[in-house]
Amino acid sequence: MKLRSLGCALLAVGLLGSGQVASAAATEAATTAAAACTWKPTALGAGTAVSAKVTATDDKGNFAGWALPTDQFGDTVRAASWTNGTYADLGTPGYNGAAVTAENRSGTVAGTAYSTIFGAGFIYEKAFKSSGGTLVALPFPTASQLPAGYTRSAAVGITDSGDVIGVVRKQDGTGLTAVRWPAAQPGTVTLLTGAPSSGIGPVAVDTDGAILLNSSDIWRDGTLTHLGTLPGLKYAWPDDIKNGRVVGYGVYNGKNVGVYWDQQHAAHILPKSSYNLSNGNPQFSINASGLITGRVDEANGGNDLAGTGYGVWNQGTFVSKFGDLKADLPVVVGDDGTVGGYRYDSTTRHSTAYLWRCS
Repeated sequence: MKLRSLGCALLAVGLLGSGQVASAAATEAATTAAAACTWKPTALGAGTAVSAKVTATDDKGNFAGWALPTDQFGDTVRAASWTNGTYADLGTPGYNGAAVTAENRSGTVAGTAYSTIFGAGFIYEKAFKSSGGTLVALPFPTASQLPAGYTRSAAVGITDSGDVIGVVRKQDGTGLTAVRWPAAQPGTVTLLTGAPSSGIGPVAVDTDGAILLNSSDIWRDGTLTHLGTLPGLKYAWPDDIKNGRVVGYGVYNGKNVGVYWDQQHAAHILPKSSYNLSNGNPQFSINASGLITGRVDEANGGNDLAGTGYGVWNQGTFVSKFGDLKADLPVVVGDDGTVGGYRYDSTTRHSTAYLWRCS
C-alpha cells in the first residue's frame, strides 16, 4: 500500500471522534486496510561513526539525533542530522557531547550538551540550538529572574517559530524551572508565566508553542489545561504532544498501558499497548494526524522484559504491529508518516539510525 493510501485509511479511522457514529463495518474495513501496510526500514549512514540514533524529525522526512565517533574512552556523542538521507555531523556547542532532542519544520534543532566530571560529582548540562550552521549554547536566567546557583539547563522542544522550551536547575537537580529561549530575542531567556513551580517542567512542545508539562497539564499562553483521566487509570504520564493531541503511558487496572488524550483532553487507553521504563527504549510518539507509535503488549508480540515490540495506533485505534518486533525501535513519527529511530546490536553495543516508510 502506498503512503497516501495508508493516510486515507487512517483518516477514515480518525474521523470517529467523540459524538460521531460510524458503522462497525466501515471502521473494520479502514483498520484492516491500514493494517496491510508494511513498514520498510532504511538504514541511515553516519560516516565513520560507530553508533547513531534518530531522536527528532522535521515532519518532512528529515531527521536529527546523535552519533558517537569512536569507542575510545572519553569520546562524546555529537549532534547529527539526516537531510534527504544524507548524514551531517553538527558537532557540539563546546567540548561536551551533544544530542538533539527536537527539530522544527525549518530544520532548526535544539538539544542538550551533557557530561560528568569523574570524581568531582559535577554535572555539565547545557541547552543549545542550531543557528547559522553552528550549535549555540543558550543562556541561563539572570540573578533578577532566579536566585543564584542555577548551573544546569536542558532543551526539551522547539516551536516552528524557533523558540526553544526547556528547563534550568541547580547543580544538585533541585529548583527545576520551565523556561523559554525566544528566537526573536537571541541571548535571552524568560520564565513561563503561569506555569506551576515546585519541580514541574516541560515534557514536549507542540508546533504552535503549546507546552506539555509533567503535571499532565498543557500550558498555552499562560493558561493551564489539565488532561482528563479514567476510572482505574493511575500514574498517567504524558510523553508527546502534536496538534493538541497527547500520548503517554500509565497503569490501568493493574496493567502497563499507553494512554491517548484527544483534542478535547479526554483520556483513552491504547488497546494492545504496554511500556517498559527500565531500559531507556523509546516510549510513545504522535504526529499531527494522531498516528502513534509505541510498545505493544506480550499478547501481541511484545517483550515486556526486553522492552521490544512496537505497534501503530491512530487516535486510539490499534492499526498494526510495527516492523520487526525484536529489532525495530521507533522514536519519532513525522507528520508525513515517516518514522525515525534505530536498531541496537547487543553484541557490539552499537546503534544504527533508521527510518521507516509505510508501503
